[in-house]
Amino acid sequence: MAHVSRSTTAVPDLPPEYISRPALLTALDRGEDSALTLVCAPPGYGKTLLLADWVRRHEGTSAWVSLDEEDDDPRRLWTSVLAALVACPGVPPTSSLHTLAVPRTTVGIDFLTDLLDALEAVPSRVELVLDDAHHLTSPETLHGLRLLLRNRRSTVRLILASRFDPALPVARLRLEERLCELRTAQLRFTAEEAATLAELCGLRLTGHQTAVLHARTDGWPAGIRLAALPLRGHPDPDPFLAAFSGDERPVADYLAGEVLSRISDAEGELLRRTSICDPLPTALAAELSDRGDAADVLSGLERSTGLVVASGPHRTEFRIQELMRTYLTADLYRHGPALAARLQERAAAWWAAQNRPVEALRHAAQASDSSLLTSYLHRWAPDLVARGEHTELRRALVAVEPERAATDAWLPLVSAQINLGSGDRDAARADVRRARAMGTGPDDLDLAHFRAATQRLAGMGGPATDDGTATENSALAALTFAGRGATQLFGADAGGSPDDAAVLRDLEAALAVARDQRFELLEVQSLCLIGLAAATAGDHRRAAAAAAAAITTAASHGWRDSPWTAGAHAVLAHACLTQAAPARALQVAVDGLGIAPADQDPAVRFALRSARGGALFDLGHRPAGLLELQEAHAELGATPIPAPLAATAALLELRAALFLGFPAAATTSIGRLAARGGTDAELVLMRAWSEAAAGSSRLARTTVAPLLGGGPQPILRSTIVEAWLVEVWGALRLSDRPAARHAVQAALVRAEPLDALRPFALAGQGLRVLLVDQLGGARDPTAFAYRCLAARQRVQQPLTPQLSARERDVLAQLVSLSNLGEIADDLAVSVNTIKSHVRAIYGKLGVNSRRTAVLTALEHGLLS
Repeated sequence: MAHVSRSTTAVPDLPPEYISRPALLTALDRGEDSALTLVCAPPGYGKTLLLADWVRRHEGTSAWVSLDEEDDDPRRLWTSVLAALVACPGVPPTSSLHTLAVPRTTVGIDFLTDLLDALEAVPSRVELVLDDAHHLTSPETLHGLRLLLRNRRSTVRLILASRFDPALPVARLRLEERLCELRTAQLRFTAEEAATLAELCGLRLTGHQTAVLHARTDGWPAGIRLAALPLRGHPDPDPFLAAFSGDERPVADYLAGEVLSRISDAEGELLRRTSICDPLPTALAAELSDRGDAADVLSGLERSTGLVVASGPHRTEFRIQELMRTYLTADLYRHGPALAARLQERAAAWWAAQNRPVEALRHAAQASDSSLLTSYLHRWAPDLVARGEHTELRRALVAVEPERAATDAWLPLVSAQINLGSGDRDAARADVRRARAMGTGPDDLDLAHFRAATQRLAGMGGPATDDGTATENSALAALTFAGRGATQLFGADAGGSPDDAAVLRDLEAALAVARDQRFELLEVQSLCLIGLAAATAGDHRRAAAAAAAAITTAASHGWRDSPWTAGAHAVLAHACLTQAAPARALQVAVDGLGIAPADQDPAVRFALRSARGGALFDLGHRPAGLLELQEAHAELGATPIPAPLAATAALLELRAALFLGFPAAATTSIGRLAARGGTDAELVLMRAWSEAAAGSSRLARTTVAPLLGGGPQPILRSTIVEAWLVEVWGALRLSDRPAARHAVQAALVRAEPLDALRPFALAGQGLRVLLVDQLGGARDPTAFAYRCLAARQRVQQPLTPQLSARERDVLAQLVSLSNLGEIADDLAVSVNTIKSHVRAIYGKLGVNSRRTAVLTALEHGLLS
């Protein structure tokens, strides 16, 4: 047998930074019965190391051949294969493989038949690994492999590692389910594997830095290793990673030596001219390269390099591996910036003709053509802001020449919409004022609509109705609806009185268009505004549904951390609180605060913190709840907030302060709300609560009476519900049960449309008895009174009263039908002693009747 270098048949060593990949090893194991195992990917994806790791786990049964260009010769190939087979411990010394020799002239059917017979006689299966099989291209060499596949013996498994598919019946084997294959998608490193490799290469990167490295290299293991060379010890990794590309010297040298040196000049030129596009449609490739056969050339490069990959159901698009693409683009600009700019303009025009504004804007910005850029912005800005394509819009605004930016009113309005999307309303308003100063042409109706919608969404007012001029642009129409609804909402914040039905009608119209046209960001914004409008109208069920939908939609489109999502959390948290679901309200508020840091919209943070404080109080953490409410006000400072939010927070804080017996805190809460004005009804309720807490039932009823008689109009719809419950409490304390029953019915009628369960959940035991009476023995879970009773279980009630042993004895007797004299006789004490114990029990339980005392005692577990 001719001499074969040991390096040809030796399994390569694994480097110290090698990462084992159990999932891929398992996939190779599962292909045990396949006719062919193919590991196919571009250079640098770890094909050789993966197979070396797998072979070492099957030590004694594998034969390894490392191929090069010279092995594309049948005699040399089969000589190396024979050498690897006889070196395999699984091949016994008696095997005829040891005596088989490759013919000196032509490797014919006789030799190959003898080889197959010898393999069949081997007592155990042998895995024959041919590494770098892409070197095998000649028909004579491939003929032997085809014969090996066609006449496969059960004692041999053929495994190929290649940069592209060999000229073997791969498709047929796949169709017959006799192919085990691992490709680029499987070999690409995950973010976790990239982090591990970076650490093994001596890097100490943050999670964000690792994510950027993974994105820039597209999970290419060689790219990660090449990036590690200049990164190791780099003083500032962030800007390096942000700018990392295929033009970095180590990467460029690798690509030039391993890939580009193996393709023709014409193929290289096509790749350079088309590298500005990702993805690359075949029609655009033809346009940029001026070659009608561009698709065929790219398909050929896919087979020969593996770094160009077809995508799409009909293979009508190609993607160039990211680092290779950036290397080629840099090379294009080195060859001539003017040519690169012209190609960018051609790409922009092509995408514009396909009605693909994001891609058109991107290439127009790269071309530095301000005229082209602004024409595209005039055409597509409303669509792009409604879709939330802020990255491309920002890039376009930066690329516009300063002289043009100073005179084109569209540009500050686009900037305003971007700022609204990021929650910076002050910056958005400044942009709108700049646009106003530039004026509007008499015939530019689209600009007029866009400015009006942006102005309204920024809370800068405007007419509640339009001048009657319609727009055919669906994005402008949707933004107009949203802006009109926002105008009335923000007008309500300033003291106006919105038409709830009109506001919701406009916002629902905006939502319908957004969903129909897939304006994802506008859909989130519309849902958030609908939630706010519904909450303002007191429809907490609708508010919760809209806010929850906004959160879900935002998460599905990558805006989980958007300020609009934070606002939706605030709406949902307060709706849950009103619906007596404090546990959910607390979780939603905490999630929202994770989105809204202290430097974002202070009103949203205040809403979230006040909801968290109310939820903590309702869950039994009374002091913590009050402290959270007070700290929320301290953090807010003098920042103005909407009147409904101010009133809600004040009522939450006052209830907590009165319950905990903190009169100074209660006074502060009342004073703070009184200072802002416009909340007379809520102030009346707060004074009535204070009088009730002082035990003055008559004064509390007198104070609240104007509200019940249609006096000052409340900011919050639930204020009247709370007022009627004060009347319930006062009437019970004065033993006026008919008045109490009437008040309960009035409260239920007003609370049910609001889905306001919390006022009933926090009320005293006397109300519980009246609710039971209201149900009349029915147990319909859908009845609002029943839901009010059930809501009490979700709210932590006051601590169990501490009764003396004698008081517990008397309490146990109250369950019976015995009168006080009979109870006195039974316990061998005087009637006056029993009366004293009963008064003490009533006081500790906070009740004023025997029946209510029994119900309260049962609820606290004082009676078995």
